[in-house]
Amino acid sequence: MKFYDDDNEEDSFSEDEIALANRFCEACDKGIPMVLDEEEYDIVISNLMFSQKSDYLKKAIERAQQDYPEDPEFVIWKMRYLIWNDQQREAQNYMQRILRHFPPYAELYEEMAFIAYTFHLNMNVRELVLKAIAIEPSSNAYFILTNLYLDQHNVEKAVDCFKEAYKYDSTVLDNVDLLILSNRNNKSDRFDAELAFMTALSHEFPLNSDIWMLTGTLNALGGQHANALQAFEFAVAIEPTSIGYYHIAGQYYMLQNYDKTVELCWLIHDKNELNPRVLLGRAFRMLGFYDEALFQLNQTNDKDPEYPYAFSEIIDVLKDSGQLDKVPAFIHRFYDSQNLTLEKLETVLDCLRSDMQDEAFYQLSNAAESQFDSATDYCAWLTDFCYLVHCQDIALRILEERFTDLPDPELYKHLGYYLALLNIANGNHKAAIQHLQNAITINENGIKQDFLDIDTDLLYTQNPEIFMLVSPYTDYRPNIHNN
Repeated sequence: MKFYDDDNEEDSFSEDEIALANRFCEACDKGIPMVLDEEEYDIVISNLMFSQKSDYLKKAIERAQQDYPEDPEFVIWKMRYLIWNDQQREAQNYMQRILRHFPPYAELYEEMAFIAYTFHLNMNVRELVLKAIAIEPSSNAYFILTNLYLDQHNVEKAVDCFKEAYKYDSTVLDNVDLLILSNRNNKSDRFDAELAFMTALSHEFPLNSDIWMLTGTLNALGGQHANALQAFEFAVAIEPTSIGYYHIAGQYYMLQNYDKTVELCWLIHDKNELNPRVLLGRAFRMLGFYDEALFQLNQTNDKDPEYPYAFSEIIDVLKDSGQLDKVPAFIHRFYDSQNLTLEKLETVLDCLRSDMQDEAFYQLSNAAESQFDSATDYCAWLTDFCYLVHCQDIALRILEERFTDLPDPELYKHLGYYLALLNIANGNHKAAIQHLQNAITINENGIKQDFLDIDTDLLYTQNPEIFMLVSPYTDYRPNIHNN
């Protein structure tokens, strides 16, 4: 098994193999002994692991080890089983026992190293890998060693080890992205090492377009857009693809060359992919061609209302072009189709707030209740969001108009807190104190923690009476110097 192979052979089984695994399960249920050879045990265990039949899997591994105690393959399955069941301490102890008592096998050491590295077990991974290489050098072992050197920021050694892995199995090139899969952001501890590593590989394998694409991706994440552009252009020169042109267009966008972005997106915008259309809309917006931007973005939104970027981009175009009055009509259809997520709604509301469109903000906030399971959940969201974007007067208007007389016992326990916080933020301390006193009286446990979590400093420093009401219910003390 290749550690870097995404297409695991265990993912598919023949009818005969599935039938064999089912017969084993039936035999276990009936307490009937079943004689299997090593290959049959491997098939059964693989099938049970893939189908997540934990109880039968444990029995299969135990019986395989009893029947074939010298076979390292079943030791490996035992380690995998323990890890799969989140028994990491047991797996580590088992592996340490195996090291002391089991004959040395390269594949066994490789698997131990892989498990110990992946799950951060307290074992010497480097020593395990070197033991495997001493017995039988392999692509697997050098692949792990490459990772270890990247962790140490030793790029030269990492490249050397990867070249050794390639020597034993050339398909490692097709999976080099797995080396950086879990670290693909510019805040990774080893991001700089990975970028240097991929840059070095692009020179070692200059005709591999995938290597150039990954090099471009890492440069882009690191903000080195000119280098990213060059890498993506090399990739496309080797193998022209729409995704390659899209990435090139993206780097031109980041470099603020919007005309070139439009030119490249136009080459691929008629494909079924939605990303180029969104990028095309963004570039048109930056060039001030708002009608063209809206056309491309609306087409994307019509094809896939759940697509995560088109919606917010349309709002940005309407805002930039002074057409925010069209926002309510634009999003009305999302209420009917239940595609108006909170993220989309908050994007719209934030734009309306910044544009001082209070009435539209009020109407959309009012209509948002349909997105929540209960009045309490809706009022909690409304209070929190409107407080954060300084639209507490709108939240107060909705709560006072629609919810203060609502016969809802659960909401009644919370509403006083929401009204108190919004009145504090609005500078109406007298009303805030009255709501807060009522809420504390109603709730036997005093102030609810979710109320305190919103903005404790504000609760303490706005008014002495509010300070006296709040302070008995929390150990938190704000920094109130100079107040």
